[in-house]
Amino acid sequence: MSFTVSLFGCGTIGKEIGRAFADGTINGELVRVYDRNFEKSQSVIDLFEAQEPPKVVNESDGLTEGSDLVVEAAGQSAVSDIAVSSLKAGCDVLLLSVGALGDPTLRQEVVQTAEEVGQVVHVPSGAIAGLDAVKAAALTGDLNTVSLTTTKNPAGLEGAPHLVENEIDISSLNTATTVFEGSAAEAATAFPSNINVAMALSLAGIGPTKTTVRIIADPQEQNNVHHIEATGEMGTVETTVRNVPSPTNPKTSYLAAISAIEKLRSMGSTLRVGS
Repeated sequence: MSFTVSLFGCGTIGKEIGRAFADGTINGELVRVYDRNFEKSQSVIDLFEAQEPPKVVNESDGLTEGSDLVVEAAGQSAVSDIAVSSLKAGCDVLLLSVGALGDPTLRQEVVQTAEEVGQVVHVPSGAIAGLDAVKAAALTGDLNTVSLTTTKNPAGLEGAPHLVENEIDISSLNTATTVFEGSAAEAATAFPSNINVAMALSLAGIGPTKTTVRIIADPQEQNNVHHIEATGEMGTVETTVRNVPSPTNPKTSYLAAISAIEKLRSMGSTLRVGS
């Protein structure tokens, strides 16, 4: 089942998504791309050597024409730029920077718009595992606690607003150090480029304000490690994923790109396993 897709953001993850369309991994057509940096848009176009490439648009609002789905892969600010307008234009949206929905006003506007116009907001699992189990447990009403502990090398956390505003220097750390503890909603604002998985987990489970997040900077850790624990009457769900960071962006796990690609691939598949 083929479908048409537009892509907002042609950086680390966006380029991998473009490659998956170009090589046929995704049974769909990438019809439009946009990035604030034209060279990044061109890097996606260059992947389409043997077929008609997508069109580069000069403004993000040009993405909805002829598209069934708009994929956001450009950072949290892009969600407010594109999500509601794309839904109103009759497109589904897939959000990679789901941490933007930590803003309750934006989250309500996106969800309410989708409900009113009959479109769908998709959120891939990203760099974590176990969301299906957390969703199932939440459905029973028996889910009591959900926590996420994320450990990254300091290079993967550098520049985060929480560190800058609190003058936390992680460049000279010698041992693993907790640099943040709070809710998923707070983490989304404190680490907008690092912890979108926290918002995905919270939306699957007990919500952004009740899901707890702990972030550790560890100079000895070369992977991005996400440990989830969810407890309730159904028992305990516990998963740990040790992700290889993207070679071009240590803030992003390579699994995050693969997760988005699999979500898109399943949309064009007649056999869909999990969600």
